[in-house]
Amino acid sequence: MLEQYLPVRDPVLIFALLVATALLAPALFERLKLPGIVGLIAFGVVLGPHALGVLDRGLEVELLGTIGLLYIMFLAGLELDLAQFIRDRHHSLVFGSLTFSIPLVLGSLMGHYYLGLNWPAAILLASMFSSHTLLTYPIASRLGLTKSRAVTTTIGGTLFTDTAALLVLAVIAARHQGEAGPVFWLRLFAGMALYLTAVILILPRLGKWFFRRASGDGAAVFMGVLAAVFTCAYLAHLAGLEPIIGAFLAGLILNSLIPERSALMNRIQFVGNSLFIPIFLISVGMLVNVGMLAAGTETWKIGLAMVAAGLVTKWLAARGTEKWFSYTTEEGMLIYGLSVNQAAATLAAVLVGFKIGIFTEPVLTGTILMILVTSLSGSWVTDRYARKVALREDEKAYEPATAPHRILIPLANPQTAEELIDLALLLRRKDSREPLYPLTVARAGVNVEERIASGEKLLGYAVVRAVAASVPVSPVTRSALDIQDGILQALVDLRISTVIAGWNARISSHQRTFGRVLDPVIEGSRQMVIVSGCRHPVNTMKRLVIALPPLSERQPGLETALRAVKNLAGQVGASLLAVSTTRTLDRASEMLERSQPQILLSRQVLERWDELLPWLKDTVTADDLLILVSVRKGRLAWQPVLNRLPRLLSQELPGINFAVVYPPEMWWGEEVKTEPEAEDDFCSLYLPAGHIRADLAGSGLAASLELILDPAFSGSPGTARRLAGLLVAVGNSEPVELVPGAVLLHAHVPEVEASTVFLGLNREGWEMPHTTAPARALFLLLSPRDGPPEAHLKVLSELARLLRRPRIVDDLTEAETAPEVLAALRRECPPGEETPRPDRR
Repeated sequence: MLEQYLPVRDPVLIFALLVATALLAPALFERLKLPGIVGLIAFGVVLGPHALGVLDRGLEVELLGTIGLLYIMFLAGLELDLAQFIRDRHHSLVFGSLTFSIPLVLGSLMGHYYLGLNWPAAILLASMFSSHTLLTYPIASRLGLTKSRAVTTTIGGTLFTDTAALLVLAVIAARHQGEAGPVFWLRLFAGMALYLTAVILILPRLGKWFFRRASGDGAAVFMGVLAAVFTCAYLAHLAGLEPIIGAFLAGLILNSLIPERSALMNRIQFVGNSLFIPIFLISVGMLVNVGMLAAGTETWKIGLAMVAAGLVTKWLAARGTEKWFSYTTEEGMLIYGLSVNQAAATLAAVLVGFKIGIFTEPVLTGTILMILVTSLSGSWVTDRYARKVALREDEKAYEPATAPHRILIPLANPQTAEELIDLALLLRRKDSREPLYPLTVARAGVNVEERIASGEKLLGYAVVRAVAASVPVSPVTRSALDIQDGILQALVDLRISTVIAGWNARISSHQRTFGRVLDPVIEGSRQMVIVSGCRHPVNTMKRLVIALPPLSERQPGLETALRAVKNLAGQVGASLLAVSTTRTLDRASEMLERSQPQILLSRQVLERWDELLPWLKDTVTADDLLILVSVRKGRLAWQPVLNRLPRLLSQELPGINFAVVYPPEMWWGEEVKTEPEAEDDFCSLYLPAGHIRADLAGSGLAASLELILDPAFSGSPGTARRLAGLLVAVGNSEPVELVPGAVLLHAHVPEVEASTVFLGLNREGWEMPHTTAPARALFLLLSPRDGPPEAHLKVLSELARLLRRPRIVDDLTEAETAPEVLAALRRECPPGEETPRPDRR
């Protein structure tokens, strides 16, 4: 009865079944300790036309599968480490030569003498062993091995061997059809030369033009990239090459235009890894016709011979490369696992050979069997040895002097802004000359100017907080369609090394760890990310408890994270208790003991990681700060419970102070040390003598503001009064107390073309709401309405730095002339002294 409904014809149901399979198959097989890729291929076999017959390999499946194959090759080129690829290009050339020539020679001999094929058929059969498909590349990518030398060598060799194998196919097919004359050769090489020249010369220029004019990493940019990829793939087909070569070249050329950790790269990887690539793997399984193996001994003979040749010759090529360049055994086997898979080029060759009569049906059946066996074995080998390579991958030693320490603090909530700035101040290294980077992101759209202005007010308080601690600060504003995209772009633009963010312990979905903004930032970045859920100031903590999941000692950047935690403990004078399983704790203890400062260290061994939460309930108190070391999904130490722990901690230990630390996954270049700008520059640039009024005693706020502004706007009647009214409203709602007795009123107005500062002095002071003392020194900062927010905030930052000297307000109010006021501002602050910060608690 079911036969009348099968195979499924409705395109919506076909797509639904493919997506459901892509979701369920990997999860099921990973529970069985098998690679998820094996599950996708196996489900394709079962659901395909030669088994249950639920799905037919029709136009819909073939289209999505082809897109998935092209996507794999595109990602391989896009994620390739170009610097290493160019530096070690001879590695790829040697491997490509070996993985093409060894299968070609041995396969030709086997095909002619063992299977009895004529030489053209034997050579074409052998070329199928020479080619391979990067079927298992997603495994290496997920484990962070895209830039390892084994993966880079394999990708470069793939380009060489697949191109050569497809040329063999074109030549033998033309010869068999009697078309291999001079015209064929001229057309073949002319087409290839024209295509490569056009792609190499035109696509980079077109890409730069497009990215410069496109508005952010939005849908238009993503669609533009896809259009470039598939256009290159189709043009490669017209030039006599396979589309996979065009897709790889597109990725290679766009490599330098798409940052590795950008929102655009995340979109590209997400779409491919979650949709197209799984469907391609399912479509590979649907090719397998297990029933044809019962057709006779001839089919078995040819099938087993092809399987053996494919496995052995690829192993010899990988082993030869391993010995040639002194790779480790694990790296050699990783190369083998990546290169043994047969799919795209192999299938193209056998179908062409079968169609023109070179191959018989047993060869076609044997090819399908080879695709199945090599795909399953390649998946297992890659998964097994990629993990070993990841564990053994040598990491560069961390040198504090060579890495810039740039901290980004995304701000959104005024109630937590000061606590986050304080945490950043504690984590900032003493020898760093890098400023702090507080950030606000305004969502683009209607009323974006209003949101930017609101963010600037928040940044103003952050600037005052940081400058009061004699720490340079560089406030940043961004406008983006999505908040997370603005944060991620700032990480790239500013070369940030650490992100400190706050969390209110509320999430909108059980599938999220922190929420729809923080989760994409964590997954889309490689910097150290610290998410703070502290209920009390960090400097009140007596003990820091750091919990490390098993295998986190293998996580790149863990020592950097431990160094930061130990430095935080030293800053607040707290002891440090490390908690983990034995092996992880031993390695973490070594890292902690060799870093500074010297603090009281202790350790707690857990028999199993699932004992952590009960232990925390019994041990951690309100005077402790729990720091949970986590890792991003897909890394060696990742496990699902890490995503749930923050929520569990907030629910089951509601009074606990905790933070989650994601160790960095990248190193930074040499820190650029810059000298601070001279303080005289501020006065000469922004505060001329004509903008200072030192005789305003007895005047009200509105009248005083008009007197301060009037000399600068004397040629525009009514302007000074209008601006004074605007600033009175600012003073009644959002005055910024720089230090007790000194208040700033700032605004964006159309009447000025550049940021400018005014100063009015009154020994009695003006009373204002939200300030701790009357404003005896009243600073006014006016910036152009359409000017960049960073310029406005930079002036605010410099002004706050000028006022850090003790008694600065007294010195200003005692001055009787503008030159005396400027001299007081330019006077240096004695070392170790600073103006007390206003207490707003």
